[in-house]
Amino acid sequence: MSHRHFCDYAGHDWQCAGTALRPLAGDTEPSECMCQICGVPMDEGDHTECPIELLACPDHMDEQLRRMGYEPGTSNMPRRSEGAAGENFFKDSDGNPTIGFCLWCNKDFYSHGQAREHHANDSATCPVFQKLKEQHCMPPVLQMMFEDAGILDRDNGGNEPEKTDE
Repeated sequence: MSHRHFCDYAGHDWQCAGTALRPLAGDTEPSECMCQICGVPMDEGDHTECPIELLACPDHMDEQLRRMGYEPGTSNMPRRSEGAAGENFFKDSDGNPTIGFCLWCNKDFYSHGQAREHHANDSATCPVFQKLKEQHCMPPVLQMMFEDAGILDRDNGGNEPEKTDE
């Protein structure tokens, strides 16, 4: 059974037979394609309503890597650290794996279902979003991250990017 990916380098759909090479994730061998919403292999179940993975197709992957400054198959390629396979990117304050968090209220999500429920009906269960949605401002967590990174000027209320000489 096959499923679709979208080649983010050349801008076209492509069919996959269940595994794909993800060198930017540190993979050196093709790995099974997993649905990021359902958490199951793409070849199991119906994923017609799920987003498709952005991944350069085999015909364009080397070209994309070279354009990004990597020489495919050499030591300058990203490498997955030992034991990193299957590790979650996000962790809560106690170090437990999460699938993400809300940029408005900083609530951790431990499943895609929790995230969907939180964002359903115009984020009805997010008290911070409900309080601030009419003010046309950015999420507080995102604003804090931008300020800490020097991308926003703390003195102007964080609503406009800091002026640069570029």
